[in-house]
Amino acid sequence: MRSLFGPRTVVEAALIVAVPVIALEVGFHIWGIVLVGAIAYVLVVLVEIGYWYESKRTSVPKVTAAMEIPVALAVVEAAPNPEPVPAPPRLAPVPQPPPEPEPEPVPEPEPEPELPPAAAVIPLGGLRQWNVVDLERVARAHAGGDPIADEERKFLLQYLRDFAEPDGLLPAGFDDLVRQSFGGLVADL
Repeated sequence: MRSLFGPRTVVEAALIVAVPVIALEVGFHIWGIVLVGAIAYVLVVLVEIGYWYESKRTSVPKVTAAMEIPVALAVVEAAPNPEPVPAPPRLAPVPQPPPEPEPEPVPEPEPEPELPPAAAVIPLGGLRQWNVVDLERVARAHAGGDPIADEERKFLLQYLRDFAEPDGLLPAGFDDLVRQSFGGLVADL
């Protein structure tokens, strides 16, 4: 791809500016200057279209080496009565390694016992694990009072969903962030 401003662009810009200036110095009236400037502009546009068309006509798509047509095949296709071309020599097949033995199945670990919901939000060292679903419910219940705070809470909840466990619990490290962002809204949770 060529750069936007090259020598050709500079010459074209100089032509578009110089032609009306020269027409003014020669003594053309205003409509003559406008007409001569318009003609210069149209000529520049036509030159650019010509360069564009030429670049499209001469550009050849890049082809990988595996897809290139051999020269002998291209000559045969162009000849009116082609002679048979010998087939290319076949390569020896690549030896395949023996199949690996299948791994023995790993026994499934015993499922962890599920904790009751109350145990899931036990404070850890003074920090609390918040549930994103509860925070969304509280945010919806108190929406409408402050549009900016509502929008901030919406984006925060979207961000927090990435860190929540499948059941919606956030790590205890988010306790301060939740308390600062939701303030008194989470006091009842």
